[in-house]
Amino acid sequence: MRGWAGRDGRPLEHEEEESLFRAAFPADWEGMRGAARGARPGDTAMTGRWEAVLEIARRALSAPRSRPAPFSSAGDVHERYRYRLGDLRVEVFLVLLLDARHRLLGDFRASTGILNGSLVHPREVFSAAVAERAAAVILVHNHPSGDPAPSREDREITERIRAAGGILGIPVLDHVIIGSCTFYSFREEAGWG
Repeated sequence: MRGWAGRDGRPLEHEEEESLFRAAFPADWEGMRGAARGARPGDTAMTGRWEAVLEIARRALSAPRSRPAPFSSAGDVHERYRYRLGDLRVEVFLVLLLDARHRLLGDFRASTGILNGSLVHPREVFSAAVAERAAAVILVHNHPSGDPAPSREDREITERIRAAGGILGIPVLDHVIIGSCTFYSFREEAGWG
């Protein structure tokens, strides 16, 4: 992950102008390119089409951003990620990057493990959090067995990652383990304090 797609990103920044016009206007890309440059002032239909394209772009870029609802509990995390992780045959460890109001900025896969384990290091957890200027993170992983009860390793890695987050100033708000139709929250079930 090297930045987020969407309005803040510039996903087409390195594309050639000709390829962009060919993709957007396959029937008459040269005509639209000319209209965009003002090279065909007498062609009112082509100029009108170009102005319509610009107006649509202006409206799309000035529309208010829709932000996802903030996470307020482990149940919210489970609801959003249970279908994505619940039936996987190997452990997958995700890090949810949150803004200051605990709204999701994005998520990324820090580790993919084997049938009954996953190796994850604080460096992987916080690399994207630092790069994306996340205010906090939530850890999420699945147990392919369907039983969300934490293992000794789950408890140890949670403490290591929380300690690293404390040093970096990026708190770990929770670690949610997703099982089959159920979940375990370190914050809600264990002495998180």
